[in-house]
Amino acid sequence: MGEKMINILLINQYSYPPGKSNWRRHFDLFKNFSKESYNIDVICGSFVHDRKEEILNKGEKYRLINSEGIKYHILSGILYKSKIIRMLSMVQFFFKVLFFSKKLKDKPNIIYASSPHPFNGLAGMYLARKYKCPFILEIRDLWPETWVAMGATTKKSILYKVFAYIEKVLYKNADKIVTLTANKDYYTSVGVDEKKVEIVSNGVDLAKYDSLLGEKSPIKFSENKFNILYTGAHGTANCLEFILEVAKLIKNDEIIFNFIGEGEKKEELIKKVEDYKLKNVRFYSPINKNSIPSTLKNGDAMILPVRNEPLYKYGISPNKMYEYFASSKPIIFSGNVANDMVKEANAGISVEAENIEKIKEAVLSLYNMSNEEREILGKNGRNYVEENYDTKVLAKKVEKIILNLLEGKNV
Repeated sequence: MGEKMINILLINQYSYPPGKSNWRRHFDLFKNFSKESYNIDVICGSFVHDRKEEILNKGEKYRLINSEGIKYHILSGILYKSKIIRMLSMVQFFFKVLFFSKKLKDKPNIIYASSPHPFNGLAGMYLARKYKCPFILEIRDLWPETWVAMGATTKKSILYKVFAYIEKVLYKNADKIVTLTANKDYYTSVGVDEKKVEIVSNGVDLAKYDSLLGEKSPIKFSENKFNILYTGAHGTANCLEFILEVAKLIKNDEIIFNFIGEGEKKEELIKKVEDYKLKNVRFYSPINKNSIPSTLKNGDAMILPVRNEPLYKYGISPNKMYEYFASSKPIIFSGNVANDMVKEANAGISVEAENIEKIKEAVLSLYNMSNEEREILGKNGRNYVEENYDTKVLAKKVEKIILNLLEGKNV
């Protein structure tokens, strides 16, 4: 490519500047790209989905934020609470991206559009045609299948059929599909050539993570207890109710289950704890992403349950898993997935999804281990994430995909 700068345009309604959201995938990947070789523009929305906060002030239509050389173009949008209004905000974002793209100073050499919703991809496809440049489609959720799995829609609905059609159009027109899943099976099952698909999972910025270990955690856990930690969303997909059933079965006040985060099921979970009169469960408000390392450091073990969903046969890539590995703490994982990373790394104990008795046994087994045995499991996890899922490693994968496309190598 010579000395010419490569202009990358990233489109994702929910890819916010660091500090505005706990979602950092694209920032953590693209900040590793050379500032001398790449010019990176990100177009995103102003309503922070995971925090339900607005970035822009009232009446403000646009703001440019430069974070470590990555330019974030923040477009105003609809504030939403209901699913219908959220859908409208997606469509609105699609049109706003098309109009705003005319104002970009640098013509893109590559378009990188990321889900979770398909209108990001549609905007990317349209602009790639306009600028006659390669189009990379990143799929973070297998929509519309994920929505069906979560009960948000059915395969007979008009919504499903519309989104399934958009999915086919995008898969056909993308030059490359970047997936976070463990394998390419889903894409080949819907007729996509596996050579078109690349796997770049989520990960963790280990340099950043380690630099934050000295920070003071906002949470003080019960002293002289065995503290098991869960961080993140308290929603339907997280099946935390199974952990409460485990807490109910375990007649040991030395083992404390700590839930850190927010979500639509949190009040229901708190009520269940009160109804069960549980003394071994604690709930905490969400904490800043920068407080995660020092907080996990103070725990004894991590726990991550996932639902028994057929969709997970294609694999999972939850951000919290990589943070758990980075913490050097043993992990209890409950799930039926294609990529059981805890088992692969020998970083804890894995059991089948939604099996309360097996989760209980895993908790007690970890509790009864010696400190040395738990430390070995924790170190195994840390070594595993260093080798495979540091964002520096993942960024090189993305850069290789981009350079191959620009050089006409579709490999």
